Amino acid sequence: MKKIGINGFGRIGRAVFRIIQSDKNLRIVAINDIDPLVENHAYLANYDSIYGSLTNKVKIGNNSLLANMYEIPFYSEPNINKVPWLDHDIDIVIDSSGIYANVVEALALIKLGIKKVIVTHSPKDSIDQTIIFGVNQEMYDRQKHHVVSASTCDANACAPVLNILDKQIGIEDGFITTLHPWLGYQNLVDGSLQSVSSPGHYWDDFALGRASTDSLIPKPTTLMPSINKVLPNLNLNIEAMSFRTPTSIVSASDMVLTLKRRTSENELKEIFWDLSEKFPNVVLINEEPLVSIDFKGIDQSCVIDMRWIKLINKRKIKLVLWYDNEWSYSKRVVDLIKLL
Repeated sequence: MKKIGINGFGRIGRAVFRIIQSDKNLRIVAINDIDPLVENHAYLANYDSIYGSLTNKVKIGNNSLLANMYEIPFYSEPNINKVPWLDHDIDIVIDSSGIYANVVEALALIKLGIKKVIVTHSPKDSIDQTIIFGVNQEMYDRQKHHVVSASTCDANACAPVLNILDKQIGIEDGFITTLHPWLGYQNLVDGSLQSVSSPGHYWDDFALGRASTDSLIPKPTTLMPSINKVLPNLNLNIEAMSFRTPTSIVSASDMVLTLKRRTSENELKEIFWDLSEKFPNVVLINEEPLVSIDFKGIDQSCVIDMRWIKLINKRKIKLVLWYDNEWSYSKRVVDLIKLL
């Protein structure tokens, strides 16, 4: 049994918590979050506005959470290295805080005796390897890779599709627009916006500080730099941008790609069906007239919507992908725990 510690008990931390509760081979043995109110964390674990209530409710112990008859000590340290992870014989620490300083300090945890650290975003440096399932999971080296990034939800959705297209047909260039639900750090009313990854820093992209529930908000995205870590040949030829949408869950990616040779709708569909059969936990195919909320809670990294495959002159294609930006991504984090 692998023993897991969670650093940062927010949206991803709690989703990972829920998934692990049903896995007998994994156990969460310590949690750290800067919010010291254990009662609030138990409440948020039990009642979720998107995914509903837990059947087996989390209870409150003595500075701990009680889940599935196990006591999980709870800490509130601002620094990942101040948490006594080793006291709990932890194998893997999941850093879902989103704070870059914790990534930099993850190496110190490895030196102290923690076997592995998983980072739930795509930092610019300070990691040994980025793993995206359906693309490069076979690149993991147990002896060399100790601080591992699970990349981002957008990259986990797009990279498998880009990878298979580039291998089988070739991608000349393209543009991707992601549509991503609001995030917790955004404003309900117009105002300044503080960074999560770099506390104390304020965004100079002023539009991102506008009211999140009223507008589609255009913004830059880390999609292609994240994908570049696993597919370096594509980064020079594909650009991307994002819209934050006034919705609570489920993202989409709108891809327009120019291919290196002519293709057909039938060939593309065959490629995607083969991809979903090879990686059934990563790629799902949809042919029904569904909308974003219908994909809430899916396990796969992405859903390829066959209804919106379009071609111009046999080389320029349009694709639409759907993905639950919280649950789907958290399932891959748990898959990464098992891989490590």
